[in-house]
Amino acid sequence: MTAMAASRQIFLRLFELLVMVCLAPLALVQPLFAQQSQNPGSPQYVIQRIVFEGNRRVQSGTLLARMFSRVGDPYSEEAIRRDFQALWNTQFFEDIRLEVEDSSDQPFGKIIIFHVTERPIIRRIEYKGNKSISESDILDAFKDKKVGLSVESSFDPTKIKRAEVVIKALLAEHGRQFATVKPTYERIAATNAVKLVFNIDEGPKVKVGSITLIGNKAFSDRKIIRSMRHDRPYAIPLYLDDIYIPVGNKTFDRRKLDEDLEVGIRGLYQDHGYFKVVVDASSIKTVEENRGGIPGPIPVVGAKHGKATDITIKIEEGEIYRMGKVSFRSADPDQGLVIKEEFLQKVFPLKQGDVFSADKIRKALDSYKKLYGEVGYIDFVATPLTDIDDKKKIVNLTMELDQQKQFFVRRIEFAGNTTTRDKVIRRELLIDEGQIFNNRLWELSLLRLNQLNFFDAIKPENSELKRNVKAGTVDIKLKVREKGKQSISFNGGVSGISGSFIGLTYQTNNFLGLGETLTLGGQLGQRQTNLTFGFTEPYLFDRPISTGFTVFITKFNYNQAREEGILLNQQIALNPALEENYTTDSKGLTVFASYPLRKFAFTRVGISYGFSATNITTFSQSAQLLFETIQFRGLAGPSALKGIRESKITPTINYNTVNNPINPTNGKSFFFGTTFEGGPLQGNVNAISNSFTMTYFHPVHKRRNVFGFRLLAATETGYGGKDVVPYNRFYQGGDNDIRGFDFFTIAPFAQIPTVSSTNIFYQDPTKLGPTGQPTTQLLTVPILQFFPTRPGGDTQMVSNVEYRIPIAGPVSVSLFSDLGVDGILYKSQLEIDPGAFAQIQEQFPGALSSRRLPIISGTNFKPHNSTGVELVVQLPIVNAPFRFYYAYNLLRLGGTIRGEQGQFHIDSSVLNSLPPGVFQTQILPQLNTVIENQTESIPATLIEPKHTFRFSVSRTF
Repeated sequence: MTAMAASRQIFLRLFELLVMVCLAPLALVQPLFAQQSQNPGSPQYVIQRIVFEGNRRVQSGTLLARMFSRVGDPYSEEAIRRDFQALWNTQFFEDIRLEVEDSSDQPFGKIIIFHVTERPIIRRIEYKGNKSISESDILDAFKDKKVGLSVESSFDPTKIKRAEVVIKALLAEHGRQFATVKPTYERIAATNAVKLVFNIDEGPKVKVGSITLIGNKAFSDRKIIRSMRHDRPYAIPLYLDDIYIPVGNKTFDRRKLDEDLEVGIRGLYQDHGYFKVVVDASSIKTVEENRGGIPGPIPVVGAKHGKATDITIKIEEGEIYRMGKVSFRSADPDQGLVIKEEFLQKVFPLKQGDVFSADKIRKALDSYKKLYGEVGYIDFVATPLTDIDDKKKIVNLTMELDQQKQFFVRRIEFAGNTTTRDKVIRRELLIDEGQIFNNRLWELSLLRLNQLNFFDAIKPENSELKRNVKAGTVDIKLKVREKGKQSISFNGGVSGISGSFIGLTYQTNNFLGLGETLTLGGQLGQRQTNLTFGFTEPYLFDRPISTGFTVFITKFNYNQAREEGILLNQQIALNPALEENYTTDSKGLTVFASYPLRKFAFTRVGISYGFSATNITTFSQSAQLLFETIQFRGLAGPSALKGIRESKITPTINYNTVNNPINPTNGKSFFFGTTFEGGPLQGNVNAISNSFTMTYFHPVHKRRNVFGFRLLAATETGYGGKDVVPYNRFYQGGDNDIRGFDFFTIAPFAQIPTVSSTNIFYQDPTKLGPTGQPTTQLLTVPILQFFPTRPGGDTQMVSNVEYRIPIAGPVSVSLFSDLGVDGILYKSQLEIDPGAFAQIQEQFPGALSSRRLPIISGTNFKPHNSTGVELVVQLPIVNAPFRFYYAYNLLRLGGTIRGEQGQFHIDSSVLNSLPPGVFQTQILPQLNTVIENQTESIPATLIEPKHTFRFSVSRTF
């Protein structure tokens, strides 16, 4: 009992001791709290003042706004440390020191003092050693990467380091992977500012070296490498089974290589059914490249010094997959398909069983977007979901269509048209307010506006669409930038049709902002001089009826010898009998009107009436014989055609989607017109002509270059016993059609018969003189000669092909090939005047088989071709294209254009009166010599050279 009590007492003592140890701190703290609660007047420090010293640019108020503490707040060291950190995080200072002082006038006040040293300002940034990249390239990269480093910004080492990284990356894109960038700075005396300098050592330029392909079987190395847009060598393509001529290597950039692997090579395989192809650059190795050769970047034989990256690409082609089933479903289960699935199936470019093509899938997505855009679903998105059957090697496709909401046009407004009135723009739009928004019609509307040429090129991104999803409406704001509506252009140069010329033109293509065109122009040229005045009203009575008129005065001077001299750059002397030399003077008026066909977009029907009075004056025997013999009109003088009056009417139809009248890049146009003149329209010329012109432009090579094509065909004939006037017949050659030939040089040659006489002297043995010698007698013999001349064709066809490559700004290069034929189809239009024919037949019986002019063989419908290259500079100041071109004439006339050998005729009575043997021994040899000498010929090389280099101010089409 005693033992148990003793043990219990010991336990209680131990427990009591443990409790005392645990409660001891509380016993010590409790008096403190009791003392504070009992003494509320004990001292509590407060912030009396916050002072900043050393800040010059940053105001104290700005710094106080960044802090948490305020004057009058209880002083706390923890709060002050927090304020210190907040000021440091502003990045305004490179050093901050904190001091806390007791107030001298307030017992419990504290004065907080921050001593700051502001970061210097960057007054100037310089870049030294940069050659591959310009300073503007660097600033653009800073802007794109949001570096935040600029002049007048604070000196921030973090931003400077970021700028260093961006410059290195930019240099790497230009093949300078080994470049180094070291930023340094210099203090500017007496200011807290620095000059920051980026010292750049670009190092060697890294080119793409050899590209080795492993595992490719479906495609050749050439084809695969050509798919690598960024890493393939610069080359001249020959368009023959991926054959090309390499001329240089591109710079190496790893990011662009990754794009080529994915988009180029993998895309090529997936476009041909290899859906699971794996492409990997297994080896990329940069090596030194030192090859001797000719100094300079000359392909094959040029010296190379630097670094190149050899690339090895491993390809696992896999097997070909084919198209399986295609199904369509709405992304919204509560919304059905707006367009029937059967129609969507028809639009899909692949059929079940076709080789799978990723490119055709992309085209299908574009087609569906355009299709839904035509019915107002402008936010439509199609997502292809694939289900691959590896066993059957097919790809089943589910098109998930997120149709969104249908939109109606609520409002259309315009911005930037300071002169052009809204109604001029609005009348070209094919959609109106209140209608369903049709994206295709909107794009066509922009095309119509671009065709006006009132504004800078209008692109889809110039349209700002503001959607009201709840109401299902869209507001369209079209932003335009007007061109100068009035232009005064002074131009001059050399043109195939005008020769050397100088001209002044005033034109306003948007008169008073109503879209009207007023033109006044004059041109003084070596060959052609003209003066024109015209006016066009595109919308008569606010209806789409285009009307207008043109008044003109034209003088054309053609001198064949001068033309050949210009062409060959030397003085040419032609036989005056063969030289065509004449002038035409014309004055006239044309009025026209056209109206669009609403059911056929971009199609207009029109009609024009023209009247002109023309005089032709000849100055050479060839031209005089041509006009007299054929007798286009009755001659008013010995060598002139006066008072040719043409009264004609021309109905036309025109389709035009060409996007720009000056520098087109897309679209096509068709024009057909039939001209009827004379007859009930009066005048003294009866003729019917037809003309057809087609142009086509298509962007190629990522829409950078342009392929252009033009086809022109025309025919003309007279009726009612009258011929086509000579200046309306067809001649080819020059800037407007076949560039390698001179103007008026391509036409079939015909022979004009003309009668002349020659004096023959012979010795008459029957009549002796005083000395007993035979006397000299004179015999005048009529001679029939044939003069080769070009009367012009009545049927022609011209085709022009161009591949236009823009170089920089207004400079471009074009490869071209021109092909043309010109011939005489209606030979009855070149008949000899009946009176002249009867006279010839009387003097030379049987010499002519018919009244028709003989056509020299090999010249009628002879194809002519020019192929070459031209450099074009479009100068906006003079509003004209200046161009230099070289053309090689592949198809041209050869040999000599030779007229038919002439004839002579001596009456039988005269022959019988001659002494025996005199005709055969004396007269006939002289006549043969005369006829041989008077047989006219023209070397073809004089009028159709092998090649031509020329400068002109014009465009062919």
